[in-house]
Amino acid sequence: MFSHALVSQALKHPLLLQAPPGAYQEVRQKISANPALDLLTRSMLLSDPPRHMRLRRPLAGSLSFSSSNGLFDRLAAKASELTQAAVQKPEFDAVRDIGLPLSFSGLEQILGIDMDDPWRIGADAQLMANALEIRAGGVDEDANDACRRLEAWVSSVIEHGAVRPNGISAQMLAEVEAGRWLKDDAIANIVFLLFAGQATVVDTFGNALVALARFPEQLSLLADGKVSWFSAAEELLRFCAPVHYAGARIAAEDLQFGGATIKAGQAVVPVLASANRDISVFPAGDRLDLGSGISSALAFGTGLHACLGQHVARLEMAVLLEALFTQAKGWCLDLPRVVRRHSVLFHGLQAAPFIRSAYQPSG
Repeated sequence: MFSHALVSQALKHPLLLQAPPGAYQEVRQKISANPALDLLTRSMLLSDPPRHMRLRRPLAGSLSFSSSNGLFDRLAAKASELTQAAVQKPEFDAVRDIGLPLSFSGLEQILGIDMDDPWRIGADAQLMANALEIRAGGVDEDANDACRRLEAWVSSVIEHGAVRPNGISAQMLAEVEAGRWLKDDAIANIVFLLFAGQATVVDTFGNALVALARFPEQLSLLADGKVSWFSAAEELLRFCAPVHYAGARIAAEDLQFGGATIKAGQAVVPVLASANRDISVFPAGDRLDLGSGISSALAFGTGLHACLGQHVARLEMAVLLEALFTQAKGWCLDLPRVVRRHSVLFHGLQAAPFIRSAYQPSG
């Protein structure tokens, strides 16, 4: 599915599921023999109704628009602190020095868990994300090892009572205490959020740096204050979204969709990247337009599986952009030295080196 309309409909269709009853359940059972994928099938990411809503509903209020806005000052202060430290160096890596540490800080606040070694946890979360890239050779064993380490760490945090009462981890444990969740449900969803909360923002941020370097007139709009940081973040989430395909949806029964007959058990794949550049919705299409003011992008999906943390992700993108482009004037991305992530599913940067430049943005 490629158009914005069809992708939206596919993501919302009640009969297009992650793992409907029937033959596909056998495939799911085989997948679950793999540790990393087994954990993800227990998370809200790969769950269908009614289980999906049982996992999602207790957490939704904590990550609503109004609740997320309460994080703004802390995230903005952290982004500013990280950028000020970065520009003291001869050169810096915007992903490693600013993007990743901000995502760690945001995750600690959202989850209500202090990361004793955020770089190790972040690296394992990134490794585990590779489990979603199912290839002919199966899942990389490194992803399984990372999953085991993350599960063990989360279990230890819970057992030692190191969960703060103001985060969503405490809400998950309250569901366990009430008998509505299993302890494994809480562990699986905390581990899932450790990589989901890192990947979207950090990868989009890296992609955004490349896009702004390639569209300098759009960067000038930011530097001159002609577009807000939040408007810029919205457009960059459309143009630079790191995940190009949603997970395959399997027809639970024969159905008519988009003028075609989809047989029970057949799959459709919603192509988010195509939908986000559909000119019937986004006139700019393949161009970056920070002043578009259109907020219908599908970077976070839509329907029941819309990203739970999308409001926090928007905040993080906005504060990252503001901190970098107001406090690192006279610096520019060294495009020839940019390093892309080695991933089929997740499009982002591994390294985004910034160097001093003779170019000084106005303002």
